[in-house]
Amino acid sequence: MKISPWISAALVAALFVSGPLAPMAAFAQAPQAGQERVPVDPVEKMLMPSVEPITSKDPTGGDAVAAGLMNVVYVPGKVIVCTAGVLTSTVLMLMTFGSAYRAARGVFLEGCSAPWALTAAYVSGKIPGPGDPGYDPSGRH
Repeated sequence: MKISPWISAALVAALFVSGPLAPMAAFAQAPQAGQERVPVDPVEKMLMPSVEPITSKDPTGGDAVAAGLMNVVYVPGKVIVCTAGVLTSTVLMLMTFGSAYRAARGVFLEGCSAPWALTAAYVSGKIPGPGDPGYDPSGRH
């Protein structure tokens, strides 16, 4: 089967325009001042309009219920992790004859530091948690 060189050239040109030169084609089709922007993707028409993000961090009743449900798993898990931290810290101190006290303290505090129970303020974000800006690992608020 022999393919015409013109068909090959047209195919290469179409791929080239849709690949590296696509941003130039999109810029050329940009709406002018006063023209409405028409979505290119039909799925974009079906998307819900964006809403303003929630900025209030005051705890709600739902946050209190969620905290109670999460505590069913959180509190026993905290006991297990703290116990493992105490045992690991003890073994670390014994193995290093007390010279790894900073590492042992870090392992201990990782599992045994506050909070021991979640409240609605933790769930709502009013009190920052690990990974949040302003988080205080000492547990003081």
